[in-house]
Amino acid sequence: MKHSELLNQFREELAYLSHEVETSVAMGHLDVNRICEEVFCGVFRELYGFENLRNLNVDEQQNYPGIDLADDEARVAIQVTSDKSLQKIKDSITTAIKHGHHQNYDRIMFYILTRKQSSYSQLSIDKVCDGNLSFSTSSDILDYTDIASRAANAEPKKLKRSVDILGSYMRGCNVGLAEQDFDPPPEPPETLFANLVEVYFPQNLYIGELLPEVFDGRKNRNQRRALGQYVRSIECSVPSDYEVHSNKLITFHNLEDSDNAFAFLVDEGTVEPFDPSEYYSIDGDYERVFKSLLRFCLQRKLYRHRVLWDHWEAIFKFLPLEDTDDVRKISWTGRKKATRTVFRRTFNRNDPEKVLSVRHFAFGVTFQIVAGAWYMSITPDWFFSYGEDYRRSAFGDKLISGLKRLEKNRSVLDQFRFLCAWLSDLDSKDLFAEGAASSPQLTFGQKLKFSGSKYLNEDLWEPLVVAEEDDQVEQGRLGFL
Repeated sequence: MKHSELLNQFREELAYLSHEVETSVAMGHLDVNRICEEVFCGVFRELYGFENLRNLNVDEQQNYPGIDLADDEARVAIQVTSDKSLQKIKDSITTAIKHGHHQNYDRIMFYILTRKQSSYSQLSIDKVCDGNLSFSTSSDILDYTDIASRAANAEPKKLKRSVDILGSYMRGCNVGLAEQDFDPPPEPPETLFANLVEVYFPQNLYIGELLPEVFDGRKNRNQRRALGQYVRSIECSVPSDYEVHSNKLITFHNLEDSDNAFAFLVDEGTVEPFDPSEYYSIDGDYERVFKSLLRFCLQRKLYRHRVLWDHWEAIFKFLPLEDTDDVRKISWTGRKKATRTVFRRTFNRNDPEKVLSVRHFAFGVTFQIVAGAWYMSITPDWFFSYGEDYRRSAFGDKLISGLKRLEKNRSVLDQFRFLCAWLSDLDSKDLFAEGAASSPQLTFGQKLKFSGSKYLNEDLWEPLVVAEEDDQVEQGRLGFL
């Protein structure tokens, strides 16, 4: 197996396991935490070199106080938990110190089975440690993103063993046994894909009252548009990822920072940070405003990568990297590496100077909550334009209709998988982009899929058309497009 394929498999199974834990915890099924202790005991042995790491809840006693895993030789202990809160970290450290674990282990780490908070108060942790333990919130609190980064630099043999450990949990069998070792069922089950990808946003939402001069006492039906007009009238600019509701500015930007981009618009004394759920769970109207904010955050993120939001069509459309380019192709990796054309300018054969059509790959999005988690619904689409500003072509509907007649279930799934892979790649690029640390970001998780659906014999259906440029789709079908 190629190293890149191992990395992809490790990343997918790790993220899927994290999502499964999050769903199980939301349903009150906490037994999954105990199972994961064994799984990550093996993963930490391979990727972090803790060769003597053992599960204290198995070797010593059930519910071992304060820590779950320990390597006595490396003097490292690890707490495995699905609770990402600062209070959980503080409580566990307090328990560990109370039972004298700081005398046996120089380092106590936490592995968050879901996704850790964007930041933790080092000052609060230091107060709990009280000089007994050296603990860093930046390096001693890990989640699956840290494990994935570690895996990227692991030796191939260690990476392969880590993949086997995760795979044994996902298959429910011992390492070394694979699904093909068992007799297959007479009708193999289907895998259904929803057109949903998990979306993550910053942990703090900031809300502040706008200064009176912004609206000058006038009532505005569209307050966001009115704020934009005011900003332009005084020849200033602000980031586009914000919303306005009831004379208040809502954003993920830290409005408590005196140097924030919105400081000249907001009454500093009114700014308050909120947990996003405290806002969007108030009622349907507040949830609508929050969804709109997420869309503006996505709009700003994609604009930097030459994907433009078309307000009138309510879609995102790919643009060429340079306006003079006639083609834009994007490489991505599914089961194998492939290339997709997302923009093409076609010329008249008889008159090479005359543009015949301009085709954009496009997609629509909506945001929704499923089982307490936020997802982005993605609907692949096409757009045909003309002119330097890429306005809608009068012949677009007819051309799109022709494309859609050729698109079957598998080709639409292929498009969805491409968009998921592309968004994941953007997360990596944005992480190291200039100014990323100070700019709040939307990031994306795994696509939602369900295994075990009743088998459908696709040979009885109309033959499926698969785009020539893309690799063969993984076994499954798109269930909710």
